[in-house]
Amino acid sequence: MDSSQKKLPLISVSFLVLGNCLGVGVLALPVKSGLCGFFPALLGIVLVWAMMLTSAFVIGYKINMQKSSTFDIPSFYAQETNQLGKWVAIACNLILLYGVLVAYLSGMTTIINNLIPAKLSDSLVTTVYFLLTTALILFGSAIMRKGNMFIVIAVWISFVFLIIYGAQDFELSKLGSADWGFFPIGIPVAVSAFHFHNIIPTVSRSLNHDVRATRKAIFIGVGLGLVINLVWVLIVLGTLHRMGLDPNSIEEAYWHDLPATIPMDRLLHSRVFEISGFVFAFLAVTASYIANGTGLFGFIRDMTDTYLNTQNKVLVAALSFLPPLAVTLIYPDIFLSALDVVGGIGETVLFIILPGYILFKMCRGRYYWGYVLGWIMFLLGLMIAAYALLDKIGIVDLAPVMPGA
Repeated sequence: MDSSQKKLPLISVSFLVLGNCLGVGVLALPVKSGLCGFFPALLGIVLVWAMMLTSAFVIGYKINMQKSSTFDIPSFYAQETNQLGKWVAIACNLILLYGVLVAYLSGMTTIINNLIPAKLSDSLVTTVYFLLTTALILFGSAIMRKGNMFIVIAVWISFVFLIIYGAQDFELSKLGSADWGFFPIGIPVAVSAFHFHNIIPTVSRSLNHDVRATRKAIFIGVGLGLVINLVWVLIVLGTLHRMGLDPNSIEEAYWHDLPATIPMDRLLHSRVFEISGFVFAFLAVTASYIANGTGLFGFIRDMTDTYLNTQNKVLVAALSFLPPLAVTLIYPDIFLSALDVVGGIGETVLFIILPGYILFKMCRGRYYWGYVLGWIMFLLGLMIAAYALLDKIGIVDLAPVMPGA
């Protein structure tokens, strides 16, 4: 690069990657991964992190080679896979985007209703939150851009308070409990916790399509995400009982589809933790909802323009936002289940299986270890997606026995 060129904003772009990792997956990860215990959860989280990091390197490298201002994830898969791969990517993108909006609506409804003393109906809370956030997507993008830095700062501050006050009842002995039979349950949510790949084209463009800088930004951002996720899982699993009828146990949170902040808040009785947990969850989920909702709106608009020959904004908005609202209203307690579908199927296919296939195709006959790594990612991704699918249709059930069943 020419030394006179403006210095690349490496750290700020790294924080953009981190901000996309630090969202709803953080709230769910200790509950789903915690069922198997800390050390199995540690192994699963690190394994998923390594696969998601590798896939990000593959996607980033290919996008940087294009040096284009318009080349994005759909174009990437259309170029790198056959026609079948293109339609698989489109289907998984819809699963991913619809699924995360359902998870955000459901999770935020649960968090708000657990904070407010007067119990409101889930439908009312969901609808009001949906109307406010969707209106920001459709009409308030300028407001969100101006306020984004304040949101990021507030999320970081609230997370620091979560860790400090969450560690008050920490007991090292609780980390020794484990059951490897529950190991697969946490893997789909771990995939969601390290998903940021839709912004890789933005990262590439922000760094002037510099391959090395893009790789560094991705590594720093996802590396910090790994540290934050592991610290949070460590605090939660060292505070809550793993199994049992205790209303504040990880097992009870699992059965009631609760994010980790709620049982922690009930146990600690700390007003600071309660406020920090709400601020973190509200801002992180809302920012993610708006980001993914904007992506879904653009994706649907592209599809309607291509296949229906229309960009009617009312139609696009209806197709984008009414389906996740309807699912959430019909199934209000679907927070963790929605993340299973998003991470286990949508994100696993898009960001583990297909990049694994692309990697071993790139390295075949040239780089032996890259070829082997591509195959490992491809096969592990197939196993994760198969488990998530079989679990959802009831063929495989690794969950603990529900108390009283």
